[in-house]
Amino acid sequence: MATKRLRDTRNYSENVRNSILDRRETSLFKKAEELSILCDVEVAIIIFRPGKIQPITWKSTSLAQDVLTRYLSFIEFKRLEKLVTHEDYLQKKVDKKEEQISKLEKMNEAKEMEILFNQLVEGKSIDELDAREMKGDGSGIEPAPKEGNDVNVEDDGHSKDLD
Repeated sequence: MATKRLRDTRNYSENVRNSILDRRETSLFKKAEELSILCDVEVAIIIFRPGKIQPITWKSTSLAQDVLTRYLSFIEFKRLEKLVTHEDYLQKKVDKKEEQISKLEKMNEAKEMEILFNQLVEGKSIDELDAREMKGDGSGIEPAPKEGNDVNVEDDGHSKDLD
């Protein structure tokens, strides 16, 4: 079932908001009925409306009290075992995105190093590379000392002194 975008009802009149709430209650009750039949579970809904003292219960007040009493009689550990709060849900989403970003950063770094090594193999000297390219991530590539014995790699794979 696709999720619909929720309307902001703060600017509507009270009659319009009550009408929307009535329709949503009816829809929620139908879904709860389907869930109780399809999954063979007891479902109770308690709705506290703004400005009302008495809550609305579905299917009946006694069933809602029984279900709530049974739920609260469980040990807190058992109750909270499968309970997911909004904060936990969002934290899992954030952790998953951070993990994806970390993987992409590692892949990006590996590609940059591959390009750097390919440039070195093609004959580009270490002195011609940017400092940013050579920095890497602690990879140990440092520019050769600029003394008299510079080494150049030729196409045949042999090195020779340039002096």
